[in-house]
Amino acid sequence: MNMIMTYLHDNWERLHLEQYSPTRRMSTVMITPRFRASSHVVCLLLPQGQAEPVMVAKVPRLAGPSASVKREVANLRAVQASRPTGFSSIPQVIAFEEHASRQFLLETALTGKPMDPPAVRSDVDGCCQAVLDWLGDLQEATRQTVQGDNNWYENLVAGSLRRFRNLLPLSDEERQWLAKTEELVAPLEEADLPLVFEHGDLSHPNVMWMHDGQLGVVDWELAAPRGLPGFDLFFFLSYVAFAKHNARSNGAYLAAFRAAFFGEAAWTIPYIRSYGERLHLPEGTPAALFVLTWLRYTASLLGRLDEAPQSSGALSAETAVWIRENRYYQMWRYAVTHVDELRW
Repeated sequence: MNMIMTYLHDNWERLHLEQYSPTRRMSTVMITPRFRASSHVVCLLLPQGQAEPVMVAKVPRLAGPSASVKREVANLRAVQASRPTGFSSIPQVIAFEEHASRQFLLETALTGKPMDPPAVRSDVDGCCQAVLDWLGDLQEATRQTVQGDNNWYENLVAGSLRRFRNLLPLSDEERQWLAKTEELVAPLEEADLPLVFEHGDLSHPNVMWMHDGQLGVVDWELAAPRGLPGFDLFFFLSYVAFAKHNARSNGAYLAAFRAAFFGEAAWTIPYIRSYGERLHLPEGTPAALFVLTWLRYTASLLGRLDEAPQSSGALSAETAVWIRENRYYQMWRYAVTHVDELRW
């Protein structure tokens, strides 16, 4: 806390921080993410006497270079540069510098009301339509072709499959599910897919209703400037499904997931079809992208865990149990074994 306040005091004029705060007297609120793969803390900076932050500092837990914060800075700069007017719905980088042996990010704050589970339950369609529109605007502005990029499939598909296979000690069933996943996604390599800016964690608490009524989206650490279409939409709709059902256990998560995406009565079908039409996704690709979403997210968790791999290259037995109990692993397992029930 003192480190951040000292930095602000010493660099106020150089960074022109008066454009964000009318006073140097700042209050701070520290937020410590509790999920296992988190590698940083977040500090909200509020002008004294005001109820809402004007800036946010993201600080690595450990001293030294921070790959995750560096990646977030690159993502924020890239997404804001993707169109001349930028995006008011996304934070802007104020500074990214080393101070007190740590690399930390100072960015503008977005303020409003969180799109938390109660907010979702009060207006499911309004929340889904707002995110659908926001995603369409973002991904149309950042859309790129796969042509000329010989590494996109390796980076976005094959690498995740390999990470999953190498780090998790697989059972015979898991080898079968992984083989089926590979078979499902293989046609994507030859499909005319767009590559789009992918947020990577589009759910609460990263999505909010800002005071002007538009959507605000924060935390771009997991983003990919050349990501896959569908990932963010499927991820957000699964969050909405959990919120609708007030799910708090793996059994409830899976029940909500099943009701949202599988069978003729799946309530997400109109949103998925609308998104596919807007992004001009080739026929047959959404189902493969859907199964891949949960495999990729689970593989990303494997890569983010703050545990050194064992000598065999695999995770410890304890961590493997944690992964298998994770809702996203179980969603991948369900998706790949029930893919024929998708009606998109």
